[in-house]
Amino acid sequence: MSMRSRVVVGVVGAGLFVAGCGGNGDATPAGSVSASGSPAGSAGESPPGIAPGEPDPHGVRYRAAGALPKGPEKAGVYAATGSVSHARAERLARALGVAGDVRAEGGEWRAAGLTIARQAPGSWSYTATDDKCVDRKGCSAPGEAEARRAARPVLAALGLADAPARGDEVQGARRVVQVDPEVAGLPTDGWSTRLRVAAGGTVVGGAGRLELPRSAGAQRYPVRSAAEALAALNEGAGKDGKAVPLTRARFGLAARTREGRPVLVPAWLFSVDARTATLAQTAIDEEHLGSGAPRHPGGAGSAGPGTARGSVPPVSYAVAGRKLSLRFTGGVCARYRAHAEEGGGRVRVHLTEEKEPGKVCVLMAKELTRSVTLDRPLGERTVVTTAGEEVPAA
Repeated sequence: MSMRSRVVVGVVGAGLFVAGCGGNGDATPAGSVSASGSPAGSAGESPPGIAPGEPDPHGVRYRAAGALPKGPEKAGVYAATGSVSHARAERLARALGVAGDVRAEGGEWRAAGLTIARQAPGSWSYTATDDKCVDRKGCSAPGEAEARRAARPVLAALGLADAPARGDEVQGARRVVQVDPEVAGLPTDGWSTRLRVAAGGTVVGGAGRLELPRSAGAQRYPVRSAAEALAALNEGAGKDGKAVPLTRARFGLAARTREGRPVLVPAWLFSVDARTATLAQTAIDEEHLGSGAPRHPGGAGSAGPGTARGSVPPVSYAVAGRKLSLRFTGGVCARYRAHAEEGGGRVRVHLTEEKEPGKVCVLMAKELTRSVTLDRPLGERTVVTTAGEEVPAA
């Protein structure tokens, strides 16, 4: 897999024009990005002579030939606070068609196949216990219109009834309906709700966050320009690397962690015409986010003396037999380990990051993969994070 100099990769539809957007009085003028250059290779393809997972010495350079849009001078971080009420959890359960009581178990609300974190933003995941197409025999994915209709009650229960939904992704005998909500008029990346719909218009799985941050904290931070963000995106790329055109640039919000909790931070969201990925480059200094390490990091193993330890979210997974490989974006100087906890119909995964405090390191992110061996093949089990968020298959 070729390396990309980027922070976060999400999935959105690529457009041809920059959307003007702003929130909380921060106006963002509209603009357009025209680009030129040779197209990138297929996603996941390594350049000749470079092994998968190894860095490309030439790198990939992203280029916008036209004027980039302007963003606000300052912006804040959005966080969901408080806890998820029983009524809120029950409303989602009923919309999903989950029968029986919704009960409290430790820090979660639980029902048949449904788990919701009680602490905001209420990360949740669902796997139907009566999915008749679990083995895919005699089943085919529903059409996009049917899948959207089936998703409406669930999206309404989540407060996303008016949010644009896309349903072009098919996973075997299921179609995925995805919503990337707006917050304060800004597009988001990494705060998706994904619903899996089977034949007959039945929602058989999904994941997301129950609460959507509505306002930013009082503190405002200086925002880097789109040009500065693009330069950061290209850090570490050689002059001889492939020139990849950018077709869209928007000021928005990207999911990150602060003190181990999910937040939405100001970011520039760049789109590439050759694929449906979004390159999200944080638009404020990382120091404003703290270490990002969770208060109670999970996983096996221990960091060595003087080592800072945190966690990173997996982007997707691949499986071969009992080997489960997790793809994620990490730094060039940190060490990463994958861990898995198997139980019921889920495999909970965790990626730990270890790095030496104070060590001088180039600020460049790259795509990485770490693997773990399961006790038995994954089969139809769902892969989720320790917070209960579903990890999509690659």
